[in-house]
Amino acid sequence: MAEKLYTIGEMSNRSGVPVKTIRHYSDAGVLPPSAKSEAGYRLYSEADRSRLELIRTLRAAGFGLPTIERLLLREVRPADAVRLQLEAVDMQLRTLGRQRALLEAALESNDEEAALSYPDRARALAMLTAHERRAFLEEHFERGLEGIPVDPEVKEWFRRMLVEDLPETLTDEQLAAWMELSELASDDGFIRRLREQTEPFWEAAGGSLDQAEFARATNEAYREAAEAVREGRPPMGRREQRVVEVLIDAHARALNKTGNPDFEAWLLRHYDETSDPRMERYWHLVATLKKIEYDPSVSEAHRWLVEGLRWRVGARGQQ
Repeated sequence: MAEKLYTIGEMSNRSGVPVKTIRHYSDAGVLPPSAKSEAGYRLYSEADRSRLELIRTLRAAGFGLPTIERLLLREVRPADAVRLQLEAVDMQLRTLGRQRALLEAALESNDEEAALSYPDRARALAMLTAHERRAFLEEHFERGLEGIPVDPEVKEWFRRMLVEDLPETLTDEQLAAWMELSELASDDGFIRRLREQTEPFWEAAGGSLDQAEFARATNEAYREAAEAVREGRPPMGRREQRVVEVLIDAHARALNKTGNPDFEAWLLRHYDETSDPRMERYWHLVATLKKIEYDPSVSEAHRWLVEGLRWRVGARGQQ
């Protein structure tokens, strides 16, 4: 019987390694495909999947692709190779110890089907290198914004915030954050909510957004709102409502609208319908993974501004 061959997408699903990473390894020469289809697509075997696992193990041990290629071509003395593999096994044992805590958490789940599938997914996610984690997050980031006319500079800023400077090795706290972040990033409901938040805004902007002016105005509103939160000032006063007006006017100008009561009601509905507390958790996990201090002031300022907008819309409705 002919050996079963898999497309690069099927290989990704079976191994848990992103398509982009498998393609990178193939292009680098350490994971050549076993064959190609008539259409020229790469095809991989079970032996290639085993080779991929070895490559990931060696990458986790800190070896670069040129060294891995020499190992696979047996250009390194056997004794040296054994020592290298022992180091890799030691690293795997440390990773397995961390996975144990994660698997114990899976047993607490009331969803038996999810608990059964968790071990394989946990192992695959925990073993990813920094390069693979970056590729994983980038794939889901692109999926969340696919087809939305987001300003390229804004999109690149968010991409850098998400994937740059990811650590090569993870502490226990970072590993737990990574596991939760990866589950959140691949959740269809979360991706859908992200699209609902961004798509109407960028489509309404119609490519005419003055990004510099919008950033200046919204930063001013959030800075003053954060100050009001620290001082314990509710957003209903005359001074505080001027801050809310700055946010409203910035969005109205960006969307080529007039900041009238109808627009204020639309903006409030947009916030209410697309609000998702998981978004704040998402960025908290990113901060933990990158080992930087999470600043909750932006989220606190946002809630304060929305509360002020809600009061404003409600007060107009009573007039």
